[in-house]
Amino acid sequence: MNGAGEAKRLPPSIGGLIGFALRSWAAYAPLYVGLALFVLAAYALAEWLVPAATASSPLGHFKQYVLGYTGLFADALVVAAVALGVAARSADAVASPRALTGAAIERWLPVIAVSFLAQAVVALTYAVSGFGPALEPRALQYVMAPFVWILWGILGLTGPLVALAADRRVFSVLYGFVHAFTTSLHRENILRLCVLAIVTVLPNVLQAVATNALDAHHVARPLFWGDALIDVVTVGPIAAVQTAFALDFAQRAGAFDETPP
Repeated sequence: MNGAGEAKRLPPSIGGLIGFALRSWAAYAPLYVGLALFVLAAYALAEWLVPAATASSPLGHFKQYVLGYTGLFADALVVAAVALGVAARSADAVASPRALTGAAIERWLPVIAVSFLAQAVVALTYAVSGFGPALEPRALQYVMAPFVWILWGILGLTGPLVALAADRRVFSVLYGFVHAFTTSLHRENILRLCVLAIVTVLPNVLQAVATNALDAHHVARPLFWGDALIDVVTVGPIAAVQTAFALDFAQRAGAFDETPP
């Protein structure tokens, strides 16, 4: 599948691009729902193994790490499958659910690796993202948060890009990072990158609101019912949007690569 050929079939507008991404996700909805149930099962297992705790307690903080990295491991398979499905649709190619699943499993490990690195960067910048505890001076968070969200938007491209890379060795992880930054920061893509950043942080907003509300009302297992369930529902559609934007960024920046069928 040729990257240039894919990009010519992408809608030119931002709204059209998001619509294309969601339609591409819907085209393989039964497969992606099945993979989402796999993610849910992984979360449920982690939830069962680690005792219930409030989000603000030490055990709650530990549980956040357990659930977070459980989700990272399981989400990587969804991201790989969705990325391949969007790429196939953009090239007017026919891919069976079985073929997508097999190809996604082949790319699962590299996507896990790049997702782990991306998550490490997210963790380092979380304090000034606006989602963590208030810092002094507060102006620091207000100034830094938009730039952190843009950074997270770029990092969100790395998983789909690694899934679509022809080289599935360790170098594909480096490729994902380099390609994400070089194409998204191209001057033709800055406005679209800002839109992508908003889409990327939307699950974080929903998770923060839901978890805090559940914790405040003393609902049992707030991390599972808040963070985990929202991730299960949003990971596929968000990955579809990120893949569509990654292909579009490559077109607009004039950088194309051979991507797998």
